[in-house]
Amino acid sequence: MRNSVEVRKDGLYLNNQKFFLISGDFHYFRTVPEGWERRLKLMKDFGLTAVTTYVAWNLHEPKRGEYCFDGIADLVHFLELADQVGLKVVLRCSPYMCAEWEFGGLPSWLLKDRTMALRSSDAAYMEPLNEYNRVLCELIRPYLFTNGGPIVLVGVENEYGSFGDDRKYLEMLRDFYRNAGIDVPMISANGSPGFKYLNGTLQENWNGIDFQAVPGNLYHLDDLAAMQPEKQLMVGEAWVGNMHFWGKQFSRNTNIEKYAAFLKAALDRNVYVNFYMFCGGTNFGFYNGALKRPDYIALPTTYDYDAPISEEGLPTPKYFALRDVLDEYLGKEKRPHVMPDFEIQSVEKIILTESAKLFDNLNSVVSNTRKTNKVLCMEDMDQDYGFIRYTTHLRYTGDYKYHLKIDGLADRATIYLDGKYLGTYLRDHDDQNIVFQVAACGSDLSILVENMGRINYGYNMYDYKGINGCVRFEIECSDGSFLYNYANCMGFTIESIPLKSLAGLNYQKEMVMTDVPCFYQGTFAAKPGVDTFLDMDGWKKGVVWVNGMNLGRYWEIGPQRTLYVPGTVLKEENVIEILELHRPKADFCVAALDHCLICENIRAEKDEKEFLLL
Repeated sequence: MRNSVEVRKDGLYLNNQKFFLISGDFHYFRTVPEGWERRLKLMKDFGLTAVTTYVAWNLHEPKRGEYCFDGIADLVHFLELADQVGLKVVLRCSPYMCAEWEFGGLPSWLLKDRTMALRSSDAAYMEPLNEYNRVLCELIRPYLFTNGGPIVLVGVENEYGSFGDDRKYLEMLRDFYRNAGIDVPMISANGSPGFKYLNGTLQENWNGIDFQAVPGNLYHLDDLAAMQPEKQLMVGEAWVGNMHFWGKQFSRNTNIEKYAAFLKAALDRNVYVNFYMFCGGTNFGFYNGALKRPDYIALPTTYDYDAPISEEGLPTPKYFALRDVLDEYLGKEKRPHVMPDFEIQSVEKIILTESAKLFDNLNSVVSNTRKTNKVLCMEDMDQDYGFIRYTTHLRYTGDYKYHLKIDGLADRATIYLDGKYLGTYLRDHDDQNIVFQVAACGSDLSILVENMGRINYGYNMYDYKGINGCVRFEIECSDGSFLYNYANCMGFTIESIPLKSLAGLNYQKEMVMTDVPCFYQGTFAAKPGVDTFLDMDGWKKGVVWVNGMNLGRYWEIGPQRTLYVPGTVLKEENVIEILELHRPKADFCVAALDHCLICENIRAEKDEKEFLLL
């Protein structure tokens, strides 16, 4: 006899027995697999009965038809561990996540078709989605509760009312899952305004709302009760923390009493609460997302989120305060707030001893090259993440001053003339002024563009990277007047630099202090299996690899200063590689700390605009 799952007015029933459901988001892809079990056990000890996770389409199908379900993407292993620990699973298949993740979890190759309507019933979108869902459903079907597994609920889309109103699309998703044997109840979550709920849900689903988990927001539940009177109230995402942004101040919230008060009130009202996030994590590699509100702003590498369980997997004061509330509600005795025995190591000084200039090593890192008279974006070049370079030769036509203009830049460009750094050009900043003169023999202009993360929320998700417009110049005469000029620059060599591997770099036993992008390499000893944090203080902006793993980005504008290094990455002898886009630290050194620095004050002596220009 098959197991049964049913949502009723008073709660969730498993095999006709009421199941007390309280859960929290923990995204498997934001933690290395060796760290999953420890965090799941902390969730179980807290008193949660389920773990919620998204499923990241762009991680599992990096290229169309090429699937990845191993390593950090080993969803089956995560489901099995949750089951072993004793947690049910709320699996938010989506396919869209938001989650402050690159492109909201959608694969960038969807953007290759510029006619496609994302997240809609458009056949051009549904065809690849169904191909992926067919693989995903085969994978997860044995782990449904109805088949003896831990999955009790499956999410259909996410916050769809904040993007569109194509009800046919939601129905097509539902029908596909049902026809593929996904027979547990389906859920969705939307923002609190009623129109988002009505546009973003199917009434037969168990629908919830998302909001900051403070007592003053409980009135949203009254709105939900009016819209969905036949099912238990659900907070799909009870935000008990917040996200970081580059260049924006961030402080940990020490006023945790308000979160505790919210949880008590919600439990007393028989509300299903899902904490978002319950476990912090890391946007390893280039997987951080971005928002546009109104200007483009990228999220950093850390996704600690000021969550009850931190980025490195340790309980915080918020964890214990919320646990006290749950224990009291469940009639348990008050427990002491005891931190687990967990080692984090420090390394006083890691010395970089070799260097390799990026532009001298393009043959080893460029994946695709095209010559064209029109600039192309990354998606046109079949590139997902990393950097892209545009190079053209400018003929000398007189002693004019050229004011560079880049239309459609996404997201951050460093400019070089005949190999020398001229300055930085930024998306959504119209008052930038990079000025140069062309040499009498002509000059080579190079524009290195960094994809800082595709927008993960809202109508701006059609976020093409590189240059999605043109390069042009405003031309100034010697008397200060400007020529009438609407010409665009042509004749580009375009090179994709995704940086998926650094194996071919030609390092030299020479350390260079330079303003052009350069890799720096060194070795250091460490305790295998013990976490640490790399302190990037003194470095400007770039990316760090340890033993070949891309840990993510650093940027001196803060607030994040350290990069989390999972202990499983470390061996007795380790290799660190840093791509510095500007100028390295004077002593070419990095420290490894036994604590994180991700809420540092941004440098007050500079205003935000100046930060962005670094």
